[in-house]
Amino acid sequence: MKSTIRNRAAALGIATVAGLAGLGLAGGPALAADASTAGASSEASDSGVGTQSVYYPTDTVKYADELVRAWGQGNTDRVEAFASSQVAEELAEHGDANGTHWDRVGAEGAAGTVYVDYENTVTGEKMSLGVANEAVTNPDDEWGTPNGVHKVQFED
Repeated sequence: MKSTIRNRAAALGIATVAGLAGLGLAGGPALAADASTAGASSEASDSGVGTQSVYYPTDTVKYADELVRAWGQGNTDRVEAFASSQVAEELAEHGDANGTHWDRVGAEGAAGTVYVDYENTVTGEKMSLGVANEAVTNPDDEWGTPNGVHKVQFED
């Protein structure tokens, strides 16, 4: 009799743990996503402003790196989010062949712009991106600013 009770208790315990684990796996992340989305949409409707779907780094060098990664992956939407329309157009015209082979080689600031320099490890071509320092590093905007890269220059 004691053996039967122990077996049933063990089986019930295992079933309970498995059931709770299943709920945690199925409901945990989905519930967290639903809660954050609900909060964002209510804030957006209260303020009359739409939600922002892209996080922009507030560090100018990281910002430029994100643009280079997006361009190298052929992610046009993300390129257009990080670059001005003129820069996005110039990058599209240049093409993204060997786009994943750009290494950052330096950065320096001048007159409110940080110029982040890259070199293509396959072709040897050089590229400089001008990032608007004040717009990108705005401490009041935790999501950062779109279209912060306002200049691109290529050299052979």
